[in-house]
Amino acid sequence: MGLRNKMFIQHAVTIVMLLTAMYFIVTYTLNKSMIESDTQTLNQYSALHRIEALKIVNDQKIDIEQLFSGKYAPFIASHLASSINFQVQLFAPDETIVGSSSDKENLLKRDDIKAALAGETATVMAEGDGTRYLIYSVPFWYEGKIVDGFRYLLDLHENIATMNQMRIWFIGAALGCLALSLLASYSFSSFLMRPLHALQQALKLVSVGDFSRRIEVNTQDEVGELARDFNHMSDALRHHIDMLHYERGKQKAFYDNITHELKTPLTSIIGFSDLIARMERIEDIQDCNFYIRKESTRLLNMVEELLQTSLKGEEAWHILVEQAELGDIISDTLHVLQPTLKKSNISTSVKISPCIVYLDPKRAQQVLFNVIDNATKHSECTLLHIELAQQERCGIVRIVDNGKGIPEQERLFLPADEKQDRVISEDSHGLGLPICKQFMELQGGSIIIASEAGQGTEVRLEFSMNPPNVSAVTKLIQI
Repeated sequence: MGLRNKMFIQHAVTIVMLLTAMYFIVTYTLNKSMIESDTQTLNQYSALHRIEALKIVNDQKIDIEQLFSGKYAPFIASHLASSINFQVQLFAPDETIVGSSSDKENLLKRDDIKAALAGETATVMAEGDGTRYLIYSVPFWYEGKIVDGFRYLLDLHENIATMNQMRIWFIGAALGCLALSLLASYSFSSFLMRPLHALQQALKLVSVGDFSRRIEVNTQDEVGELARDFNHMSDALRHHIDMLHYERGKQKAFYDNITHELKTPLTSIIGFSDLIARMERIEDIQDCNFYIRKESTRLLNMVEELLQTSLKGEEAWHILVEQAELGDIISDTLHVLQPTLKKSNISTSVKISPCIVYLDPKRAQQVLFNVIDNATKHSECTLLHIELAQQERCGIVRIVDNGKGIPEQERLFLPADEKQDRVISEDSHGLGLPICKQFMELQGGSIIIASEAGQGTEVRLEFSMNPPNVSAVTKLIQI
């Protein structure tokens, strides 16, 4: 059973109980009021009848005992009842009715007569002749003693008819009130349940991860407060989920980047290892061992950096900018990549001028590794020209190949999450150039690529010769 039906039934039961209680209270109050009114009327008539009886005694010059004797009592009872709509009886000290305005001398029990002869006013209800009577008995005091008394019998059929009419009216009014109240209750419960129904639907959406539904309730009661709390909860959950996605994306981007960068020293180590097997001169073997050791050390440092970053929960690159000779970094990079270039049958021409710039040597070398490695693997070139020159307070490195060129150059530096058609193969994961761009920007430089189909590609790296504002920069590289 739904909450609305429960509220409706509870309201209906409450109204019925209230109307029932009101019915009994009103019936009892009205009946009591009518009896009290009739009793008060009879009491007033009893006082008048006492005066009338005393007047008869004086006028007729008779004793008080004769007044309540069998000779005078019937006449006096009829006389007193002639102008009223109820019956009058006179009773003697022996509790016998000596005079009556009707033939109901022996009507029901006579406990009221006994009470009246004891000096009390008595009122009783009695059934007789198919109707109900109000019997009122009062003692007749004369010279300080009770000599006899008056008894009044009031037919209550009018009162009963009035009460029945009142019951019919009350039941009709109660049924009308019940119908109106139930209609109002149903409408109010529907109005009250509307936001709760909306809340139920919104909770179903929340259970499947949809936090877009909002509940609009313009009330200041508990339902409105519940709706506002739900909206706040939904916003908070959506914010936390967005933050979780953001943090997950940061973590994935960082580990994608670091694992991509681990490939370069590993490739160099494998290349120099292959060369050692084909070398005979001890000097060449020692030279290969030197670069293997150097690349192994660089690989170890990268793994250590990854471990420290993971322990600290930073998921960030640490960029340390310093003044360095860019030509030495280019030469060292070419020595490391020499086995790969030789294996790919790529000739190189190098033109380097002395140039001192501000950069992070590790990150600058990673950029050079990525650019030259891309040309080696993807350009299908046979010649690679590397040139370093100084121009307008910048050190400019030009890396030019005679390969097949690059289509859609505007998409080269897009983060990986924006490359919906990114191709992932054994040789490429689409991560290198976005990393290069961000590394160059973090060092205060830039990277520009110009290419034409069938005409080769030129990559231009610009390093600033001006000192940076800060000596250390920590940034998050996002793909």
